[in-house]
Amino acid sequence: MFNRDTWLEIANTVLSHPMRTALTGISIALGVFILVVMQGLGFADDAVNSIWVQSGRTQLSYRGNQANRRIQMRESDVEAMFNEMDTVYAYSRRIRIWGMQMESGDKAGNFPVRGVDPDHQMLENTKLSHGRYISQRDVDEATKVAVIGTTLVEEIYDGENPVGTHLTIGGVLFRVVGSFDDPANRWENKMAYLPFSTANKLFRAGNDKVDQIIIGTGDMPITATTALTDHLLTWFKERKSVHPDDQRGISLENNNEEYEKFQNIFLGIELFIWGIGLLTLLAGAVGVANILAIAVKERTKEIGVRKALGATSSSIVGLVVQESLTLMIVSGSLGLVVGVGLLEFVSPMIDHEYFKNPQVDFRIALLALGILALVGVLSGIGPALRAVSIRPVEALRDE
Repeated sequence: MFNRDTWLEIANTVLSHPMRTALTGISIALGVFILVVMQGLGFADDAVNSIWVQSGRTQLSYRGNQANRRIQMRESDVEAMFNEMDTVYAYSRRIRIWGMQMESGDKAGNFPVRGVDPDHQMLENTKLSHGRYISQRDVDEATKVAVIGTTLVEEIYDGENPVGTHLTIGGVLFRVVGSFDDPANRWENKMAYLPFSTANKLFRAGNDKVDQIIIGTGDMPITATTALTDHLLTWFKERKSVHPDDQRGISLENNNEEYEKFQNIFLGIELFIWGIGLLTLLAGAVGVANILAIAVKERTKEIGVRKALGATSSSIVGLVVQESLTLMIVSGSLGLVVGVGLLEFVSPMIDHEYFKNPQVDFRIALLALGILALVGVLSGIGPALRAVSIRPVEALRDE
């Protein structure tokens, strides 16, 4: 079936209407290009299975306390909160210190510091670039170690691996044990993470204040995390004598709910992308069907002669479908190659908190080729059946 004469005949049919063929090919290539590029961008996000607890200033007076009262969470509140929960999947206390002077060699700058627990890596979806993260032993022994973000690595270490070096933070010498990259939050990449106990001891005079708590919810369903959030919010307000209607004294943010909202948004975007790509492919398929229908009409006498000389219906159908498949696959492959090339070209240049490391999803590429083959066959079926229905006697009379 795939011999030289067949391919020459296919090329002659496809190129007999160059403008129509070019426009149809562009439509097919564009459909595949849209699918590959837009699906290749992807989205970055923080860990979703968490609840964030934070205190602020009250809006309303309550139980003899004036409004604008500062609510402060303490270690005892953390322990009591854990007792209110059936299971603590993961957690991290946080201390936030802004504008700490950091020095290494002749490089220096002011950067923020966080005191954290080991689970913070999972809860913030932090990606280690070099070395290790804060360990439980670091917290237990209040060791002077630091894990620094990519911004610090670039500005203090000129992009070199900092693991094993020493970094002066607030006048105290720390050993750098790791570096990280937070793909969803470039602000975090300006941070130096220290063991919670170390940051508390050195920069908070060893008091028991906690700025923020992140609680992991594991594989709990959305309804369970919502119920837990409501329960902890009510409990915390009662414990801290905050008015039930006060929105700022104590706040809990359920990332599970936020994630579900964003997932719905991203799903809508993805469906829209698929819709645009598939509609563009459909337009190309209609163009292919029209080209082949015209070709069959112009070759009516030729097809009649073939049938009169003994050509089978299957051979004629196969020829027309081959022509359709060739146009679809060649045009689609061109769109695929251009899409892959564009992603590879722009990948090193894109560093955005929502679009990170664009790359080709080969499952999408294979699916697109599969769709091309299917659409190619379906586009050729109509013209092929028209060709088969031609009777040799009538075809020979055709002018």
